[in-house]
Amino acid sequence: IMITLRKAPGQRFLELGGGSNPKLVPRCMGGEDVCVDIRTCYNDQGQQTVDFTCDFDKPLPIQDEDFDGVFSHFALEHVSYRNVPAFLKEVCRVLKRGGKAVFCVPNTESQVKWIQNNRSGWDGKGVFESTSELLFGSQDYDANAHKAYFSPDIAGDLFKAAGFDDVK
Repeated sequence: IMITLRKAPGQRFLELGGGSNPKLVPRCMGGEDVCVDIRTCYNDQGQQTVDFTCDFDKPLPIQDEDFDGVFSHFALEHVSYRNVPAFLKEVCRVLKRGGKAVFCVPNTESQVKWIQNNRSGWDGKGVFESTSELLFGSQDYDANAHKAYFSPDIAGDLFKAAGFDDVK
């Protein structure tokens, strides 16, 4: 899947969870963009790769209707399922009316079905290790753990309940 976000002059986009691999990089999107992450990330040279960090379990330190677009690539599943509804309301709050939000999240329902059909494991690993990595993350840092279950229906309901219109 390719996602293209077109930024008009003067528009501001917020990336949530970009970390050391941001997708909305300032050199491509303009100097006014802000990248946010739950953890402070650094590149190989020791330079911080985000503009500021915040705790996704607390209100975002951003004014109401401050951004024209919000993008998050595989970060929402790292927020506790208990906090996802409040976090999505926060995202809706910082998004301007008519703005767009694009979230990429794992489809846990499809992952479970795939696991059931591949009981011998994959990538040279046994079923326990490969299944655990798929569902819960494979890097060795606490913030990598998946903490929420998503399917297209569940995600749609969560976004609608948070105040988003035209959820796809």
